[in-house]
Amino acid sequence: MKIFKQILPHIVAVSIFLILSAVYFSPAFNDYSLKQSDIKQFRGMEKEIVDANLLNEEDALWTNSMFSGMPAYQINVRQPNNIVSKIDLFIKLGLPKPVALLFVAMLGFYIFALCLRVNPWLGVIGAVGFGFSTINILYIGAGHVTKVNAIAYMAPALGGLILAFRGKILLGAAVFGLFFALNLSANHLQMTYYLAFLLGAVAIAEIIRLIIEKKYVNLGKVVGGLAIASILAILPSFGNLSTTYEYSKFTTRGATDLTIKPEGKTTENVQSAGLNKDYILEYNYGKRELLSIIAPNAKGEKGEYIGNDEEAMAEVEGKYAQQISQMNRYWGGQRMSGGAFYFGVVMLLFAIFGAIFLKDSLKWPLLLIAILTLFLASNNPGGLNDFFINKFPLYNKFRDSKMILVLLQVVIPALGILFLNKLLFKKEELLGTKKVWSIAGGLVLFVMILLYAAPSLSGSFLSKEEVTQFADAIDGTKDPEQITYIEGLRVALKDVRIGIYKTDFSRAILLIILGLVVILTAVYTKLSVFILTVASFIFVLGDNMSVSKRYLNNADLDAGNMNWEDATKGTTPYLPDPSDLSILSQEKNSIPNFETKVSQLISKMPESNNYVGMSQSNQRTMAEFGVLNLNTDYRVLSFANPFNETNTSYFHKSIGGYHGAKLKRYQEMIDFHIGTELQKVNEEISAEKNEKLKLYATQMTIPQDQFQKVFDTIAVSEISLSDKLPVLNMLNTKYIVTNKGAKAIKNVNANGSAWFVNSIKKVNNSNQEMSAVGKINSKNEAVVNAVSFSEPGKDIKESYGVDSSATIKLTKYNLNELTYKSNSKTVLPAIFSEVYYPAGWNCYIDGKITSNFRANYILRGAIVPAGTHTIVWKFEPKTFYTASKVAGFGSILLIISCLLIFGKSLYSNFKPKELEEGAE
Repeated sequence: MKIFKQILPHIVAVSIFLILSAVYFSPAFNDYSLKQSDIKQFRGMEKEIVDANLLNEEDALWTNSMFSGMPAYQINVRQPNNIVSKIDLFIKLGLPKPVALLFVAMLGFYIFALCLRVNPWLGVIGAVGFGFSTINILYIGAGHVTKVNAIAYMAPALGGLILAFRGKILLGAAVFGLFFALNLSANHLQMTYYLAFLLGAVAIAEIIRLIIEKKYVNLGKVVGGLAIASILAILPSFGNLSTTYEYSKFTTRGATDLTIKPEGKTTENVQSAGLNKDYILEYNYGKRELLSIIAPNAKGEKGEYIGNDEEAMAEVEGKYAQQISQMNRYWGGQRMSGGAFYFGVVMLLFAIFGAIFLKDSLKWPLLLIAILTLFLASNNPGGLNDFFINKFPLYNKFRDSKMILVLLQVVIPALGILFLNKLLFKKEELLGTKKVWSIAGGLVLFVMILLYAAPSLSGSFLSKEEVTQFADAIDGTKDPEQITYIEGLRVALKDVRIGIYKTDFSRAILLIILGLVVILTAVYTKLSVFILTVASFIFVLGDNMSVSKRYLNNADLDAGNMNWEDATKGTTPYLPDPSDLSILSQEKNSIPNFETKVSQLISKMPESNNYVGMSQSNQRTMAEFGVLNLNTDYRVLSFANPFNETNTSYFHKSIGGYHGAKLKRYQEMIDFHIGTELQKVNEEISAEKNEKLKLYATQMTIPQDQFQKVFDTIAVSEISLSDKLPVLNMLNTKYIVTNKGAKAIKNVNANGSAWFVNSIKKVNNSNQEMSAVGKINSKNEAVVNAVSFSEPGKDIKESYGVDSSATIKLTKYNLNELTYKSNSKTVLPAIFSEVYYPAGWNCYIDGKITSNFRANYILRGAIVPAGTHTIVWKFEPKTFYTASKVAGFGSILLIISCLLIFGKSLYSNFKPKELEEGAE
């Protein structure tokens, strides 16, 4: 009975989390799935990898589906030796993914509250506030599942650290180690990086406290225990961490040795390492946008038409209504916004009172982190942002640094429940008298009323772009009536936004009053703790969930809900367009036993979640493109936003793609050459169409006003991209898609998978290499930087004999291994249309490893002897294989350690009383 009473609150808590998660995401149980744009993009990234893994025993570690080739480490590489990831699946109880993520987020914070020795019922309140913070909801809705998964384990990792410092050294270290390992296994290193800020601040504060209390022995035990726990937590993810670290040096986050800029660029000096400052800050908050923490609509909340808000539009004067309805609701400083980061104004009130009245020294590092995050969330390029981006280790490796506000998601409910716990159970341990409490409440309410009554404190209610647009419109006319109309439109836009602002602040004031009622009732009366706890729960849940439902809700599913879709549609991220089908029809006949291979892939599809629920017709279509992709080596250039989409990558190997960590050399090639060549391709296609238009004009009369219409309808089936476009040709750009609704245009001048050149242009640095690439005929000449040739003492000649009969051909395509057959009468340099990546790719000629070099800034090259040879490129990343073994050993060590410590703790808590007496 005693045991049941002890575990009852935890059973109820877990049940509450399950019910709330299931209700909020209830469509997931009724054949609906979320429209998650990032999941759709991700499915495009991984399609080639998934298909290859189904058909091959060895997992694919490389993919050619994006950016002409890149390691698969940050897309979809299984880490079977990371057993901790199986614990993550166990905790999620087999629930649908969105339900599971919200459930684990609340459960994790609840464990954190228990580590702080907070009353379990108050822990539920904190967990609900944490779970329904809009960061979780927004990113679940967008499909950033790894981000939310990592966030879910931040609070319990911190809880374990605090528990270790507060007396339970072994148990605390075990909790910390397990949940820090789970956070790392989620594989969102930006969230782990920000978690380190919080862990570091709290650890330093606790170390100082123990030193002041002269508990040196205890301090040594705690630091030692947590150090061991940290090592054990890192080991299960060692495979992913090692390859990511190795890969990062070659990505846009790594250093460059270029000191020149692309033509026409006027940016700052070339950055040696890390991301560009503007890129890092483009989604950060503008001036006073942090007010959205109090009222989400302080800056308009999210980017959408004002016309979608009927209540706001009701106040707009008729003559301005049409234009106002098409204007942006959001007027903040971010490039765009999907919604405000909101942690709950009721919980914020409790946290503010905690910051003022708590005696616990833990509040100081939490407050320090809160203040730091508020400053770093700004888009101001100076001040703290400048220091952290340019000086603080690793800070400039991550974009959207506003995401550091995730620490507030932990800090606010942490301070809030610590305060409520003292208020309801140990009021005498709080600072201040009853009078001071009333004054504090009055000041908070006064500030809220002031913000409501003086909206100008939020800013001008116009974005910078809008201010410029209105000024330009007035300057561009001399018509007094037009000027009056423009001025009136500007006033009307400001008025409607002020109305949106005031509506949300009036809501915030009401919630603040309700929160103050709870606090002051607890201070001045002896009302039941149960009633105050229930009231706090209702206010926090109602506050946070009501805002979360603005961004992700279940309303009107049958009428076309913007967040949900029929699950059968969600199984197929992209359907092929006519351009894709035209490529399939041209290429599949070149693949031996095409139908047999399609049937084989279809038979394997049930093994992958990516194909579960997909219709049989769609499965066959996807299998056809899967076989096409795994048996050919052409690339496709799409003109439809090529470097921010994975639609092309889902069906073909793409020149473009979408990924936050592209290889730096490839991005530089885009900046210097590919972008320019795209324009030239368009010019060549237009020239081809003009030639056809002239031919049509000789055969029929085309009215002058119909020329453009006829021009737009002309189809170009083939084109020979000139040798003035060396980069696209050397990347084997065989097909060009300018219109997805029409057939793809075949480039008959693409260089192919590999080719021999007879001359080498040798340069001494990357500047010369990049400049020279755009000026060569890539079919006959290659550019080689002297430092890139891998075998010491061996050199490359500048001129080789001409052998017009020499051939080199790809005979077998595999993601980890490419096989070529060559024949030549003389030694020749071979250039391969594959991205150069030194950390794993090895070249073998007739089974013997041979030197290779980087050619044309981004491609692979090798010197091939005369005669007939088999050339094999193998991706053999030693780091991956070694680190994977370490991960397996570390997983076992961590799990055994945690089981022993948790088992000992449970036994101590629940051992029978007679055993305790028997010990006497």
